[in-house]
Amino acid sequence: MNKIIERFHIDIAVYKSASAESFQKKKKLQEYDYLSRSGVFRFLWMNMEITVKHKVYLMENYSELRELLACIREFREIYQHKNMPLLYLFIEKYKNSNLKEIARFAKGLEKDLSAIENSVSSPLSNGFV
Repeated sequence: MNKIIERFHIDIAVYKSASAESFQKKKKLQEYDYLSRSGVFRFLWMNMEITVKHKVYLMENYSELRELLACIREFREIYQHKNMPLLYLFIEKYKNSNLKEIARFAKGLEKDLSAIENSVSSPLSNGFV
């Protein structure tokens, strides 16, 4: 069977759950240089490396990612340094953000400030913050 497939250049779905159409799409995507949504997420949230070409493309074409990336990194820095002034500066900076999700997040921090202050200053954690 493998010889026939190879000889006649037949495209097959490798997995039973994959349709021939989805296999064709995946094969076509391999012709291009692309970055998956999960790759973008890993870059932003987990600080995983991506190519310089991809970084430039993302920052030039999706300007809101600059603010999102800065927000994520600054928020992590608050907890890494256990720095309360950074928390207050973070809230003031982002509560008027043009990105409504970030603004909502910062306003939520401000509403529950005493709990957030405790989470920053305490060495204890209730999990992934």
